[in-house]
Amino acid sequence: MSEQHPDQGFTLVEVLLVIMVLGLLSAIVVATMGGFRADAADAGCASDRRVLDTSAEAYLAQFATKTIPATGASPDRYELTLVAERFLARVSRLYDLDASGNVVVAVDSPCTV
Repeated sequence: MSEQHPDQGFTLVEVLLVIMVLGLLSAIVVATMGGFRADAADAGCASDRRVLDTSAEAYLAQFATKTIPATGASPDRYELTLVAERFLARVSRLYDLDASGNVVVAVDSPCTV
């Protein structure tokens, strides 16, 4: 004759324990990734600032001038000049330049310095 085997599933306590462990692991991963996001934003700000500094210095040296002429009337008017002269690929959304090539934080920029 054939033997009958009782159902061998997981108990409710075992399932809840696994869910609790997975929740704890996911909380640890989320907390860790938050720090990486802030570090990445800071690195992006620093990189963008260096690119603008270098582009402005190169323009001022190339044309032996102390000021960058404005192109238009937007806050990016000096960056647009650098783009037109191919010293810069595109304008920055994080920083702006002034006429003397100094980098200033743009309005609504997440960057602080």
